[in-house]
Amino acid sequence: MKGGTNTLEAIRMPEAQPSLGVALLLLVMIAGGITGLMWEVFAFARKRTILSPKRFAWRIVGWVLIIAVLFGMFFGAYLVRFTEPRTAAVYWSLFIAFAVLTVAFLVVMAYQDWRWLMSEQFKRKVDLYHQLGEELKKLAQEKPSPEGDGREQ
Repeated sequence: MKGGTNTLEAIRMPEAQPSLGVALLLLVMIAGGITGLMWEVFAFARKRTILSPKRFAWRIVGWVLIIAVLFGMFFGAYLVRFTEPRTAAVYWSLFIAFAVLTVAFLVVMAYQDWRWLMSEQFKRKVDLYHQLGEELKKLAQEKPSPEGDGREQ
């Protein structure tokens, strides 16, 4: 400590020049997230999906979390000018924790969706085989035509 000042007070954050390309990329990604969210909403509204209302709500939560993470990156990098290292460290620590929790949530949600989809696929196969069995049973019970089936005996 020089002259009785606290070393944390003496350290100032350097002025960083934000990259325009990265800012545009983040904005495009945010727009993509909003587009994905709207796509999901319109598909559900038009009944073009097999999602239940509960699964649809979880999908919306997932899209909102993705958009929040992207906006948090943009906000922290381009909209806020941190003057103290401590505030920057706190913001980015909380943001990274939030981003990790978001990724964990999305992985769990994707796994549950995959399991649900596999069970739906299995149910459809069972129904198809059941229908096929009924059709074969009907064909086996039909009487042969008087003309025969075209095979020589």
